[in-house]
Amino acid sequence: MPRKVITTTASSITGLSFDFNTNQMYHHGSPVSSKDLHTVLLDFIEFLKKKKKPVLFGHNIAAYDIPILLRNLQETHLLPEFLNQITGCIDTLKLCKRKFNKNDIGNFKQQNLVAKILGEEYDAHDASADVKSLYSLIGHLEYSEKDIFPFNQMALVESFTPIIKTSCITKPVAKRLAICGLSKRHLELAFSRDGENGLKFVLSEHGFNARTVKAISHFFSCKEE
Repeated sequence: MPRKVITTTASSITGLSFDFNTNQMYHHGSPVSSKDLHTVLLDFIEFLKKKKKPVLFGHNIAAYDIPILLRNLQETHLLPEFLNQITGCIDTLKLCKRKFNKNDIGNFKQQNLVAKILGEEYDAHDASADVKSLYSLIGHLEYSEKDIFPFNQMALVESFTPIIKTSCITKPVAKRLAICGLSKRHLELAFSRDGENGLKFVLSEHGFNARTVKAISHFFSCKEE
């Protein structure tokens, strides 16, 4: 259920419109049911609970879908519960770029990939068709646990901004930390409990070397002073 007017351009693309006087959604002129944001997110979480810590797949989700969903989950205070239900995410755009040559494919848009790899056409603005086509496409891709990244990876990276600004670590290092599910707060707690040894215990588990440990330890030490 939209919270602001759907533009004419958006309606022409999706076929969706909404009458705020009657709270009625329409798809190509036919009435369809709709729910408020909070209810939809709760329904999604309940769906995820029926799975065993699933991995969420999506095409270009790291740049598009996840930031939108993350913002809505934060707004409705449902992010902690959501994160507790999933293992992480895999972006099929990255998998496709790794497997296929752009010169052979043309571009990495899902609709184009489905046409070239599966020889099928579908309505990219139909959510159900979009999901089903991606499910079929995934069968032609290769992935492993190394391709899984935290749903809130961008937020985790941003948490390291104060440390990056002091040049104690670089952004690529911050991204590596985020991929491991670590935030500045995690490292701050480890340091407060046992200083540099606390950081070493946490970071060495994820393959970070002594140089990174000392750099982050230096940041927290200076902060205390």
